Amino acid sequence: MRVLRKYGPLWAGIALLAAASLFMLVLSNHSRSALTTATWIWDAKQIETQTDEMIAFAEKNGVNLIYLHVEPTAVSPEAYRTFIRKAGQASIQVEALGGDPNWALTKNRQSIDELISWVKAYNRSVRANERFAGIHVDIEPYLLPAWKESQQEVVRQWLKNVAYLVAETKKDTDLAVGADLPFWIDSVPVPDSPEKVSSWMVQRLDSITLMAYRNRARGDNGIVEIVKKIVADANSQKKGSVIVGVNMMESAEGAHVSFFADGPAEMKNQLAILEEELSGNPAFAGSAIHDYESWKRSIEANERSS
Repeated sequence: MRVLRKYGPLWAGIALLAAASLFMLVLSNHSRSALTTATWIWDAKQIETQTDEMIAFAEKNGVNLIYLHVEPTAVSPEAYRTFIRKAGQASIQVEALGGDPNWALTKNRQSIDELISWVKAYNRSVRANERFAGIHVDIEPYLLPAWKESQQEVVRQWLKNVAYLVAETKKDTDLAVGADLPFWIDSVPVPDSPEKVSSWMVQRLDSITLMAYRNRARGDNGIVEIVKKIVADANSQKKGSVIVGVNMMESAEGAHVSFFADGPAEMKNQLAILEEELSGNPAFAGSAIHDYESWKRSIEANERSS
């Protein structure tokens, strides 16, 4: 009994330390699980025959958000229903993916209307657990010849179309709206304004996915360096609004813009470093891997060679 009284405070301290350690572990795991891990599926025809395989891959690799290309004439509504339902059972959200550089021009707004109308009509026709959670666009107007000739006018029309996309999507729905943007978009000004396009997009979209295609997290021209300004600016605007995208697809631009040569294990290592570096930023929402097919091929090639 005397021993118990003598060492009581010590045991209490140890117990308190253990409880604190457990709490920090739980908090750390919760924080990691709250981060987004997304991927793009461009060839939606695969879901007609490979849904189970695709969902299993996503689940195994921690994916909790899929940007799934909408191909109404090539893929049946039933295939979308099955895929989204099974994804939901694996705690994976699915957003409708669409876009083209020409969608930046107001004369092509009909294409935006068609995507919104199709997603809304589809969602109305299916059960709650078979619905798209949002609309995600990949427009990339800088690929248009007009970008070099009259960038300011292209940007002006692009912003009008994005504002239209958000307004029309949000009418009578709770669909999220997101977009892919290049990491250098913070250098492009909003016409007739001191504001940058990156800030404009963060304010209006639910999230942006930065195409920060580099194969190293740290260092000069690394992922952290090229996204940190946009993330810092977004901190005061919108929590959880910036997803950082990396590339697994082979690129003619050089090895530094893709993890194609480095492989999936190194990509995972670098994404862990990225999360560590950006963890103190409220705007940082997680990462996205481009794209599903390239990522899957890379893992399969790695398994064959090991």
